Amino acid sequence: MLENLCMDEKAFKKAYKERELKAFKESLPMKEIDFLPLFDFLNSELPKNGCQHDFSLLESYCKEKGLDFSVLVEWLNEQGGFCDCEILANVEEQFEYLTKPTHKIKPKSTQTVQRKLDALTIDCGFSIKKVPVPWILVAISQGDKTNYQFQIGKKSDFPVILESDFPVDKLSDDIFLHNYWMAKTELDSELVFAIDRQCIHNFETVQIRTKRWSPIFVFAYRQGMKWCLVLRTETARIRNDVRELEKLLKEV
Repeated sequence: MLENLCMDEKAFKKAYKERELKAFKESLPMKEIDFLPLFDFLNSELPKNGCQHDFSLLESYCKEKGLDFSVLVEWLNEQGGFCDCEILANVEEQFEYLTKPTHKIKPKSTQTVQRKLDALTIDCGFSIKKVPVPWILVAISQGDKTNYQFQIGKKSDFPVILESDFPVDKLSDDIFLHNYWMAKTELDSELVFAIDRQCIHNFETVQIRTKRWSPIFVFAYRQGMKWCLVLRTETARIRNDVRELEKLLKEV
């Protein structure tokens, strides 16, 4: 009897999800497959230009592709996408069914599993109750180890890594910063480094860069804490990335 009830509940949930997906597909203002290039475009352009909290990037994309901008905006608003960055934060994930395998594969301990989180509190003292748009918080698990990172959109080459056990006291040591930069980039060691220290929303930040190479690291931390947020970015995008980092730190 209990087994039959469980099967009925599973069948009900499956049928409900299928109806939801069918209704979602019927509401689309263009072919579902055409959304993927749009998300790729926004994932590429937003880190370069930042979000103006409007649809300026979407509008330029629609003009280039011959899409009906006003119809698309009306539909996106219904899905919680009220500007370019919110399209990635709230709408892109609704199309995950296009890239998911049809048969679920049970993860092995050696496989990497990613989960999107809305909030996070862990033993090292780090806590965030609300992840600000356009940031996405992702837990990356492999075996019994889990790492956390913040990123803009599903595809991000420049995430903010949460280092839960970091030698924060060494961030005042320029030699430590030099060695960290060289270890992470594996670039020329004969370099002149520029280090900038400032405060953002009760956080101390350290930025290290060189004139010759583009990689830049930004560390955000509080004295006495074991954790540190580390942003790896580049010269061409540092200004916008720091602006977005400020939004993130305000919620931590």
